[in-house]
Amino acid sequence: MFTQVEAESAISQARAEAEKRLTRQPAQVISQFSRSFALYEEAKRHLPSGASSNVRVYAHDPFPILFKKGLGSRVWDVDDNEYVDLLSSYGSVVLGHSHPAILSAINEQIRNGTMLGTTTELEVEVAKKIESGVPSAELVSFANTGTEATMEAIRIARAFTGRDKILKFEGHYHGHHDYVLFSVESPSVVAGLEQAPSKLPYYPGIPDGISRTVVVAPWNDPVSLERALKRNANDLAAIICEPIMGSAGIIPPKDDYLKSVRELADKYDVLLIFDEVLTGFRIALGGAQEFYGVKPDIACYAKALGGGTPIAAVAGRRDVMGMIGPGKIGYGGTYNGNSMCLAAANVTLDELLKNDGAAFKQMHLIGAQIVEGLRDLMARYHQTGIVQGVGPMFQLYFTEAKKILNYRHTLQSDFEKFRNFRNLMLHRGVYLHPDGTERMMTTAAHDDTDVERVLAAAEDSFREIQKAE
Repeated sequence: MFTQVEAESAISQARAEAEKRLTRQPAQVISQFSRSFALYEEAKRHLPSGASSNVRVYAHDPFPILFKKGLGSRVWDVDDNEYVDLLSSYGSVVLGHSHPAILSAINEQIRNGTMLGTTTELEVEVAKKIESGVPSAELVSFANTGTEATMEAIRIARAFTGRDKILKFEGHYHGHHDYVLFSVESPSVVAGLEQAPSKLPYYPGIPDGISRTVVVAPWNDPVSLERALKRNANDLAAIICEPIMGSAGIIPPKDDYLKSVRELADKYDVLLIFDEVLTGFRIALGGAQEFYGVKPDIACYAKALGGGTPIAAVAGRRDVMGMIGPGKIGYGGTYNGNSMCLAAANVTLDELLKNDGAAFKQMHLIGAQIVEGLRDLMARYHQTGIVQGVGPMFQLYFTEAKKILNYRHTLQSDFEKFRNFRNLMLHRGVYLHPDGTERMMTTAAHDDTDVERVLAAAEDSFREIQKAE
């Protein structure tokens, strides 16, 4: 068992070594991105590391590109370079940037007040729409971020069961609170056995005592999961998982794996929490639970729900969610149920439902075209790797593996080569995150023109990589 200090040191060292391996050539890129460079240098004087979220600066080589506007499937940086956007605001702009119906709804609500401080009719209306689309949603409560949603869901599960521990999966990310920031990254030197991962704090600052309330298991391995459940059953309140793992690229569940997780949760009398922050209102209206036909006890939503505005929701069984209230389970937040964000969510759900769910069909179609196109190009230019995903969520891995099934498999990927590929795509007008453990995502605004531009850029990029090898 590794200590927290040893784990933190190993993670920091792995990150530092990855950064050192990058080829940094700022002189060659500053001319194209001079305004981004200047603003980032200014940002570092006023914001820690130059950003309010680490992911906005981590792995960017040699500095992050700063955006100034987005429209539909495109974004423009502060130097007026235009990109097909495959970051898609980390999945929040499910309808695309600056969707006119969302802008109209926000503007209308602003005139009536951005924040009213009571339950509103709009809050009830959005809750009813979520209940009608999400199989497990019998009651809904709103929050502001995915982090808040998973934090509240865990507290609810603990209060409902009277137990303290939760089980999470290695490599899964559930937001930025202490109870879930374990084994998000697991450098191989301290990772432990694949079937019994070491429990590693993601950052300094997490009290050591919290680690005793968390159990870590490998993803896509029902035998190891049952072993962990059996060993901790008397103390476990819940299993929490991303039903489609989206924090190490995109790693779908194996056939019937989610059904096995549901059955094991029932067998050992623990609640099942789906973190649908990425999958909710994206791969289907009812998210992964509709897509795979598996109902959790509690589900958490954010990102796509607000169409680009900060809103989240916790939804689930009536007996579980019904324990929230004065004198029972605490649940609070001044901005919970913010009217401006509810207006955006209301319209987002309406737009997703239009024309028999045409938006979902579009996202799946465009995602499939890009995935197949990237696979064909990798084969044509003799690049060893795979592209995998589900519908509008996918990622490219430079790897010898034929399939990525869990976090450990991603450690064999060439992430430095991925960064190089990303930087080549950037210069050709396609934006994706440089960290290969992130993911590419399409929106309902992406179309065939975007597919053509992405694949043309990818072909040029693979050709250049092949020449250099």
